Amino acid sequence: MAWGGQFVFGEAFAAYFGPSDDNDLHEHAAYQIVLSSEADAIVIDETGYEHAGRGFLIRPMTPHAVQCDSDIALIYLDPQSGIALDVANRLDPDDIATLDLDDLPFRVPAKSEELVVQLNDLSASTPSNLDARLEAVVTELRDEPGRWSITEAAARVGLSESRLRALVRKQFGVPLSTWLVWRKLECSARALTTGASLAEAALAGGFSDQAHFTRAMRRMFSITPSVASRSLTGQS
Repeated sequence: MAWGGQFVFGEAFAAYFGPSDDNDLHEHAAYQIVLSSEADAIVIDETGYEHAGRGFLIRPMTPHAVQCDSDIALIYLDPQSGIALDVANRLDPDDIATLDLDDLPFRVPAKSEELVVQLNDLSASTPSNLDARLEAVVTELRDEPGRWSITEAAARVGLSESRLRALVRKQFGVPLSTWLVWRKLECSARALTTGASLAEAALAGGFSDQAHFTRAMRRMFSITPSVASRSLTGQS
């Protein structure tokens, strides 16, 4: 089976609905939810152990690969979002945790479009205990991830670069550099929805070139920008 389903970028999430393809061990900046309704999904961890089931939560920066003989839903939750922490707090602290539908703060409908609406409603809020200085920094970096260097962004709110990196790691659970890649991919994906070429989308996200954009998206989501572009623009 090949990646050829629907890819969506929402307010604070990304999602893929459709068939899965073979993929190597990879990791995400996001909390990832894996859902399969027709057959067990297989999540392989870095030791080679195969976790089988209909639903999983995979925590940020956890090496894994996903296999399934039927269509699946892969939902990537921005680690800054309230919904990601809400889901994570409901489960055991395992890096790859078995997920029951009752564990989710949203209903899983038959149509992916209905799920996207729910995720957009839930994922826009940020955690209430977010450090005010960190919130100011991520607001700027989220809107223009390629504009400020990490050193400049930290200095704007009176933090050292090392302190900013430590805060992001503590409150988001991912390295700042990885979180920035997520933000850049978000900007690029939004450009693709407006009909931008892959080269134009790479520039919109602050990537040095299209090849860098392709490597980053493949590493983060296991699909290429060309596959994402076809889904985001509604092409077959």
